[in-house]
Amino acid sequence: MERLTRATLIGATIASGAVALLGLAWMLGLWPNPYAEPVTALLAGLAGTEVATTVHVVTALAGVAAGIAGLAGALGARGRVCAGVLQLIVFGALLQGTGPLSTMGYLVALLMPVAVVVMLVQLVRRYRVARWALGVPGLVALVVGVVLGRDALAGLATGILNGFLSQGVTVLITLLILTLGTLWAAVGVQALSGLSAMDRATAWVVRHRRAITIVAATGPLPYALARLTWLTPWPQLGSDIDMSTRIWGLTLSSGAWLGFFLTLGLIRTWGEVFPRWMPGLAGRRVPITAAAVPGGLIAVTLIFSAIPMLLMARGHSVGDQIVSAIAFPCWYWGPALTLAVWGYVAHRLQSERAAALDADEPARDQLPAR
Repeated sequence: MERLTRATLIGATIASGAVALLGLAWMLGLWPNPYAEPVTALLAGLAGTEVATTVHVVTALAGVAAGIAGLAGALGARGRVCAGVLQLIVFGALLQGTGPLSTMGYLVALLMPVAVVVMLVQLVRRYRVARWALGVPGLVALVVGVVLGRDALAGLATGILNGFLSQGVTVLITLLILTLGTLWAAVGVQALSGLSAMDRATAWVVRHRRAITIVAATGPLPYALARLTWLTPWPQLGSDIDMSTRIWGLTLSSGAWLGFFLTLGLIRTWGEVFPRWMPGLAGRRVPITAAAVPGGLIAVTLIFSAIPMLLMARGHSVGDQIVSAIAFPCWYWGPALTLAVWGYVAHRLQSERAAALDADEPARDQLPAR
């Protein structure tokens, strides 16, 4: 555990250094400053570009200093918690816009076609009943869809490629900020581990983790259902939709459905043991980090996006604000997913400790009596 804590602190320090260098480049005019657009961050809209950039650099440098002090043993648990809270407040609220949610959603959506093909192929290979019920019909439907919609798919691919060529740097910057937030959140959690209050909180989360996880799983459902309406004559959250956009809406919806099922995996058996259709992994134990790291990253993304998504509807009617809060429920989805991942990790660690004790029991029974 001590090695893991040190590795997390090293990662947080490096991420803070990279973010600080990025801010200095903006400050010196070496790179286009995203804070020049007021909608980029809450503080940029309230106090201007220079203030937002200065706060960015100072906070990141404070993270570097805190990380170095922590690695040197000069910063106690309380100091590490305070450093983590500072990074999360500044980069997660004051210097945040709607970019993280869009970036993560689009990246997941881009992976969905590959994931669907792999899943269908594995259903054909591994499951006799599902082969003809889902696998073969699904693959046939994909081939027919690609043939019939090749022009729309070509237009969609061109648009996505052009978007990444123009916004690729912005995507990388967003991922860097999210990584920083995730690492500093982990530093704070590790600093609190072992405290009696933390143990009591963990026990409560584990006890209620099923209900918490189900609540978290409902987070992506409104968006998933809204994007599916793009396949109908009555599209929601959009208008004047052509065929390429309808296909993209289906892809975005599939990414949201993936989030729904993966969240439920935190309380299901296949969230602890890879299912049979997983190539090369079937039957193996799921590493805790395989669920905790992406789950934590998505949770940080949602929490960072909560305030910007609520503010996005400012100036609109009350009805539009309610629709926005329901369609993008980061305000409860992020905290609920955080607790769900917390409960999953604690449950898995408890299970591993219990299994280790059971394995040691025969060896202790064989010790000679004194």
